[in-house]
Amino acid sequence: MNPKQLACVVLLMFVGAMTYFAQIAHQKVVVMKKSAASAEQDAIAAEGSRQTAEIATARIKAETEDLRRFLKTWVPYVDKSQTEQEVESAIEFSLRDRGITLVRSRKTEVKNSRDNVTIPKTVLATIVIEDEYAKVLNWMGDVEKRLPLARITACRITGGSTARQLRLDISLEAPLINLAVEASKKKKT
Repeated sequence: MNPKQLACVVLLMFVGAMTYFAQIAHQKVVVMKKSAASAEQDAIAAEGSRQTAEIATARIKAETEDLRRFLKTWVPYVDKSQTEQEVESAIEFSLRDRGITLVRSRKTEVKNSRDNVTIPKTVLATIVIEDEYAKVLNWMGDVEKRLPLARITACRITGGSTARQLRLDISLEAPLINLAVEASKKKKT
């Protein structure tokens, strides 16, 4: 082989290598453009999802505004009675404040609820009172003020031992609400 032919072969090999590397670089550029376009589409879709979620959040906030305001008003009352002793002391203070001394019987018990984590326990207080008509009815109103979440499960009013007296057999059920459970649920979602 003469030197001219050798130079042509070397030049052809150089041009072939350049073409090969250019083709590889071109394929990489095409792949990168496709991935950039795909990433751009994903970003647009994610932005759309974010806006949809933002709209849904705003809608839910607007729909639950009354409920959240209602809950906010009741939180101090929930915090007042968190234990059985607090419920019992509220009833005891109410009896003392109203001057009711003829308490025939008083019994409290705690009921556990495994199904409801928000209200894990309820205190059931059964009281039999005999005193003046006005004192007894005012006492019921005072208990409602002190334990606004309590509900009357049984109430029986009969005549007392004298004409001015009234006998009241009442069962109150006061829930012991665990707001920490609800707050932890909100943080998780």
